[in-house]
Amino acid sequence: MTNASADATNWISVGALAQSFAPDNNNLVRSADLDGKTITLHFADGRTATCTFGKDGAINFNGAAGSGDSHCLATCLRPGIYFVDFVLPDARPPASVSLVFDLDRKVATSVVAQLPAGEVAHRSIFRQAQQQQELTSVGADIQFASIDQPFTAAAAHHAATTELTGIRLQHRYNPHEVYEHIYLNEHRYAWHCLSGAEKGLADVDRAHYIKIADRLYLFIWREKVVPTLGAVLVDLEQMKTTGKIFGYADDSLSSVSNFQVGAVSKLVNTTVHTL
Repeated sequence: MTNASADATNWISVGALAQSFAPDNNNLVRSADLDGKTITLHFADGRTATCTFGKDGAINFNGAAGSGDSHCLATCLRPGIYFVDFVLPDARPPASVSLVFDLDRKVATSVVAQLPAGEVAHRSIFRQAQQQQELTSVGADIQFASIDQPFTAAAAHHAATTELTGIRLQHRYNPHEVYEHIYLNEHRYAWHCLSGAEKGLADVDRAHYIKIADRLYLFIWREKVVPTLGAVLVDLEQMKTTGKIFGYADDSLSSVSNFQVGAVSKLVNTTVHTL
């Protein structure tokens, strides 16, 4: 990640990226629809997690990944569908939780992200490749759940999808920060900064795609150079996104940045390969 005036090898921290994304952003406003509600998630393995929402973004979370009070982001991109995100209190190494609630269908997706400890974050990518490990050191536990009722496999849960494969989108996060994403296959995507703090930088990273509803997807990516996880809802009907980026705030890895993002999107093209 690089400053526009620097050369294309000067990668910046997630905290610096958050500062670049903040001014005049295209983020959705916080939704208060969940305030005062309690939502219980039931997972396929029998585990449960409970979210109790207070006012002004307060949340109490109790689940296998952790428990305690935090402050959450809650946005509503489509009626009845909510993106909820927060950092797990006292988690070491740092962890965050991203949730997509579909209250009408009573199903949800949970993404627990974990940043690497220092010694893991500094591990050689080449060594990881030699050991046939994932090149990214950021963990992501993606689970599907039922809302306020036992999990049943017969329910119409969210599911992994390949529907974004071949699509190239341009995302404008604010007047200066513009990226393009190329969704290459079910495991990889390419990002390229067209304008902004990372102008000229590009990479291919690990990706996960979950279909939430018709032309609405949860897109998760895990970067390998600067330990970063992004989770965003991508709406191809409204051509808008809402979500977050999570990573260490600076190079000392002593604190985290978990910041909201939102973009106005544009379809550039779609590639269909014939073999």
